[in-house]
Amino acid sequence: MTKSIETLRLHHSEIKSTFAHHYSNGPLEGTNNKIKVVKRVSFGFRNFHRFRTRLIYTFKIHTKKVLITK
Repeated sequence: MTKSIETLRLHHSEIKSTFAHHYSNGPLEGTNNKIKVVKRVSFGFRNFHRFRTRLIYTFKIHTKKVLITK
């Protein structure tokens, strides 16, 4: 129990800052997880541009066609 209390004392300012600010890292980590899943599923892609196109399609990003093709 003393180790837990010491850790809380050591990180007191960071913990206090967490309650003061409402910034969440969740959406960014969700995006990274989705990219990793697409990488795992699309193991056979030989071309980075096809992989990139797959990511754009997965995230439904609207971009110019020039950026998607080679």
